[in-house]
Amino acid sequence: MLDRLVKDSPGNVMKLRLLLLPLLVTCATGQAEAQIYRWVDAQGQVHFEQRPRQGAEPVEVQPQVVEREDHVRESEQNRQRLFEVREQERADQRALNAKLRQQQDQRCAKLREQLALYEQRVFWYEEDASGRRVEVPNDRVQASKNALLAQLREGC
Repeated sequence: MLDRLVKDSPGNVMKLRLLLLPLLVTCATGQAEAQIYRWVDAQGQVHFEQRPRQGAEPVEVQPQVVEREDHVRESEQNRQRLFEVREQERADQRALNAKLRQQQDQRCAKLREQLALYEQRVFWYEEDASGRRVEVPNDRVQASKNALLAQLREGC
């Protein structure tokens, strides 16, 4: 209902505010007026209530601080240290993964550069035992290119 009230028109926003205002005022005053009263009946029995009555006196209520036992505090500290260690391990693992990813990207870039050389060249040469330049047969060039493509498919 509130969704429809707000969506229908901008004038309804004011109506919504007017509806919510008394609710907010009631909540705020309820918290401000929370008080405990102490009174003693005719039999001498002590009573505590939230409403004042004839002869009742207000009681100031102090929040009680509960001190945890040593083993509970130690357990909480151990849990916190474990959490911090695990967070550090996760951060270290993320850094390692980023470094490995960067190395893999560099390796893939080099493989792509080598593949581009196969596309640019028509003839391939290598030196023989005597130091002369000898043309590499096309089937060896194609096998080398296929091995390079396989590495790219597997790792990149």
